Amino acid sequence: MGVRLSGLVSSTASVLVLCSCSGGEGSPQQLLPPSDPAEIFFARDLSIDLADFELTSSGLYIQDLSEGAGTAARRTSRVWIEYVGWLPDGTVFDGNVGSTPYAIRLGGNEVIRGWNQGIVGMRRGGIRRLVVRPGLAYGSSRRGGIPPGSTLIFHIELIDVD
Repeated sequence: MGVRLSGLVSSTASVLVLCSCSGGEGSPQQLLPPSDPAEIFFARDLSIDLADFELTSSGLYIQDLSEGAGTAARRTSRVWIEYVGWLPDGTVFDGNVGSTPYAIRLGGNEVIRGWNQGIVGMRRGGIRRLVVRPGLAYGSSRRGGIPPGSTLIFHIELIDVD
């Protein structure tokens, strides 16, 4: 009797594991928002019209609001920025405007890939908006107040570049 019961428990556990990996209804794949920013509704307050943005080959949307002057940031530059980050529903999840500029070195693992790509080419005093698809941000991982699979919107001002 003990052997049959342990076999039944083993079989039931196997079925549960297989069902939880099947991608059926309620699976994480179905709960994630669309990964293509073109399929997302943006809060009206964000004033996002993707037709006004340049779309890069990696799927990053870039809009220059002010070009700035001086040396352009390169792929390995150290830069100082002020930024605000929003979710598509208009929720602010991070930012440092009015505080100490955020210093980062581009091209490494310090920031999301969307920033490594989207800040390159900016000049001192330049202001740029980025719409970053999940694959260039945090993907299917939750990060603080950022839900899994989130497209992120950033308003970035380049304060200085080295």
